[in-house]
Amino acid sequence: MIGFHRLDDPLPLPGLLALEYDGLLQRMTDEVWVEQGTIPDPALRSRALGSPPRPRVALSHRSAHWVWWGSATGRAPALVEYTTLSRRRMRASTCGWTVYERDVPPPERLDVAGTWVTSPERTLFDLFRDAVVAPDPESAARHTLARVPAGDRSAFLVWLDRIERRPFIARIRALSRSTVHGTAPSQDRTLEDPPREGDPREGGSLGGQTLTR
Repeated sequence: MIGFHRLDDPLPLPGLLALEYDGLLQRMTDEVWVEQGTIPDPALRSRALGSPPRPRVALSHRSAHWVWWGSATGRAPALVEYTTLSRRRMRASTCGWTVYERDVPPPERLDVAGTWVTSPERTLFDLFRDAVVAPDPESAARHTLARVPAGDRSAFLVWLDRIERRPFIARIRALSRSTVHGTAPSQDRTLEDPPREGDPREGGSLGGQTLTR
């Protein structure tokens, strides 16, 4: 098993950065490094993020995207994102993580190195759900798919056709198809409509505040 070099265990930040600058270590998160040349896989990236701060949550959104497909720099997003396995209120935190108060049913999550992670399809759904209400939906969608292989993109489209009764599902289907196939989406004003304030489907907690997505 690949070993991690964790912040202050035993080296402090200056020591770890010195090894990184000398080309001996590569950084995965704000607090975790591995030996240079290590090829991370989803299990390694999941382990690098550590144990969830609350029970019955799954890594989701940009954190799950990093677990499945990595990033251009190799580093995880600074904010670690989770979603509750079943919708419930969560106590907010002032730390570098957030929890979305939604449902992640068993078919939409996978155990990766001992941590629940939203499935690749559910991960893309959550990010496209954000994309359809972004100022530039097409740009957000292209960014989401930039590192996703063709096979995973196709599987996502097939999965989208099977699910029902989800927020923004029609807009998500239209945007995902246009992005995957490289065609212009329908000029439907609803793609640019902002989320309705107070929509109970959109809850989440971040730094003591309620998120609206």
